[in-house]
Amino acid sequence: MKELYEKSLRIIKYSKIRSVKDYNAMLEYFAILNVESLKYITGKNFKGIIKLAEEY
Repeated sequence: MKELYEKSLRIIKYSKIRSVKDYNAMLEYFAILNVESLKYITGKNFKGIIKLAEEY
């Protein structure tokens, strides 16, 4: 689970994802966590997750 979390953050960071729609498009191509799982793990909304990914 931790590996998928880290992979999800890296994809957000390196793909410069800015919206949920763009992130959901990546779900088709990569084995990453969905938005709801990221929100549950971090306790943040999607903008907060983006900020977290940029710091990662």
